[in-house]
Amino acid sequence: MNTATTARSLAVLAVAALVAACSGQGMTPFTKIDGSDPALLGKMDGSWTIINAGGTKVEGMIPPAVVVFDTRSKAVTGFDGCNDFKGTYAFDQGLLKAKVASTRRACTSDMARTISARLGDLLTQGAEVVETSFMKGHVLMLKNAGGDLRMGPTEALRKP
Repeated sequence: MNTATTARSLAVLAVAALVAACSGQGMTPFTKIDGSDPALLGKMDGSWTIINAGGTKVEGMIPPAVVVFDTRSKAVTGFDGCNDFKGTYAFDQGLLKAKVASTRRACTSDMARTISARLGDLLTQGAEVVETSFMKGHVLMLKNAGGDLRMGPTEALRKP
């Protein structure tokens, strides 16, 4: 085997080892939260501002749509772009499901209506919860067959 072939083989092995190491448990920036590990629930705790609805960036909503999870009491509260809501949640077969009550105000924009409907579906029909931390970014995503919502930590998103 010549030097060039050996070098290529070693490079391929190094890349394969790097990919395998990064895909190992604890090395991926994505964490599925399914309610089975109490330590992971802390990644959901707190106030989350909706920043993306089904691939569309949410901009200029005043006030913004916000979801607040209190993992100690299993409570969920917030504002969906149209209405305030509050209730409780649980995990059922790995999906977050909530029972919430909300106000019944009219929505003022298409984006608010979209977020309100999507959040209602995710909470009542069940949603997979995925937390992503990469570099300095932190996102919590709720998704099911109907679509997804991505949220960033409210405190980090506030403008100075």
